[in-house]
Amino acid sequence: MDITRDLFPTDERSPYFTLTLASRDIESHNALTRLSGAERERIGEALTAAAAAILEVLRRSGGSSGSYTSYGCGT
Repeated sequence: MDITRDLFPTDERSPYFTLTLASRDIESHNALTRLSGAERERIGEALTAAAAAILEVLRRSGGSSGSYTSYGCGT
């Protein structure tokens, strides 16, 4: 089981990053599958917030060519 957000920090949709919360054993798989849709969405929102923080680090470091704009997120 995983919850994923795809990130496109520039209008060119490149570079392209993915943040994923993935279960790696039965116990974590069970924990993720027991979540309600609303709880999964809250985790997705937390991944989106983390992505914003990561993109800010990249902006400050000049870690990518192109101008950073608002990014898109998909599941």
